[in-house]
Amino acid sequence: MGAEAGTLRVGAVQMESANGDVEGNLRRATPLVEESAARGSRLVVLPEFMPTGYIYAREIWDAAEPREGPTLRWLRETSRRLGIWLGTSYLEAEGEDFYNSFVVTGPDGEESGRVRKQTPAFAEAFFTRGEPGPHVIHTGLGRLGVGICYENQLSYLPKLMCSQGVDLLLMPHSAPSPMPNPLFPRRAVEEYNRRLKELAPFYARALGVPAVMVNKCGPWVSPIPGLPFLTQRSSFPGYTCIVDSDGSVKAQLEGEEGVIVEDVVIDPSRRKETVPPPRGRWAFPVPRAMNQFRLIEAAGRMYYALSRERRRRARRITNTTA
Repeated sequence: MGAEAGTLRVGAVQMESANGDVEGNLRRATPLVEESAARGSRLVVLPEFMPTGYIYAREIWDAAEPREGPTLRWLRETSRRLGIWLGTSYLEAEGEDFYNSFVVTGPDGEESGRVRKQTPAFAEAFFTRGEPGPHVIHTGLGRLGVGICYENQLSYLPKLMCSQGVDLLLMPHSAPSPMPNPLFPRRAVEEYNRRLKELAPFYARALGVPAVMVNKCGPWVSPIPGLPFLTQRSSFPGYTCIVDSDGSVKAQLEGEEGVIVEDVVIDPSRRKETVPPPRGRWAFPVPRAMNQFRLIEAAGRMYYALSRERRRRARRITNTTA
């Protein structure tokens, strides 16, 4: 069952995350979530990989957790204590694999559902496995669609969200600005940032449902596997925003840490039955330089598939008693 027509007060938290410091990042998030709840949010959304950090290196596996790890415990305890629905993604180890898993917990302290990222972006493919799925979490608030960062750029996501009849779209991101370089010139970076800022309004208009886009802020430094001369020294631009189902931007942050809370309209009569036609691989026009992502992703999938270290480390974390 979907949600009935009405308003919903939602909160979005934009924050910095330190690489590998799961407990520290959860502590940093707690007062921000409490602020959002104190302002009346029934649903609070945090960035992708909020507890994990974000780096294209094997060190990211150091921050992986079993399913019943610190992040899930924190989500359950915090949502129950504050009486809210709460969601973020973390690096989950299961069996011999690592997944980017977005989880929502409810006011009862139970897990409402989880979505795993289907398409690891760029060099993420060296360190995580994608998993297709419906990308919908059923809650007492209605059907929550989930597009995890890069997925929102791809042609399958609008069609999937439309076919699922979602009531609200959650868009958790850990999306830094690329550093200008010969493969990704400054004009492409500017276009990338502009598209990122316009992402939630595009989806709200296309689907006829509210969209909550959440990103990180702060500095970003990361190597690129196989390209040591392209160490990235950049930042997360933020652009966290809440957009209503008519496409109007209710609130948007720039590059600062903070919390926004707004009422949005859930109205099934506004939902669109079709979405704009895709642009090949992409949901909308993107900088041409992004087409090179496919080469890095293909190399990453091959490296990941052959990695014995990945299998060994994932098994060890999976078998850890949380």
